[in-house]
Amino acid sequence: MKRVSKAIITRANEFLFQLRDDSPEISYANQWSFFGGEIESGESPWKALQRELLEELGWHPENGTYLYQWDNPEHQGYSIHFFVVPFQGAHDQLVLGEGQDFRWFTIEQMLQETKVAPHVVMHLHRFHERFHNACN
Repeated sequence: MKRVSKAIITRANEFLFQLRDDSPEISYANQWSFFGGEIESGESPWKALQRELLEELGWHPENGTYLYQWDNPEHQGYSIHFFVVPFQGAHDQLVLGEGQDFRWFTIEQMLQETKVAPHVVMHLHRFHERFHNACN
């Protein structure tokens, strides 16, 4: 079982996504998806996510909230740990280290985007339901 950590990076009503490389060797090539990556031996899911965000964005978040673990039915053997990670810095603080691009989207904009990994919208809705219900 491969273990992975992914970040739902938030700022106000927007979410930060990575346009993955256009390479046949990777899953969800040339699609918008969450930042994150594989958990190395001996790493906790949170420490792995911090390392990945430093590699991918030049950003080392101090805190995040664990959401849930999800086993990806499209890629058997992948267990993904999702975190919500707030971003409060300046745009120019982030430097893309992996992928083709990164961009802030609202949920509505993501619904209109054509190059989106299939599971992204589902996880955005799950995030919204969880945090909307917690605030009411």
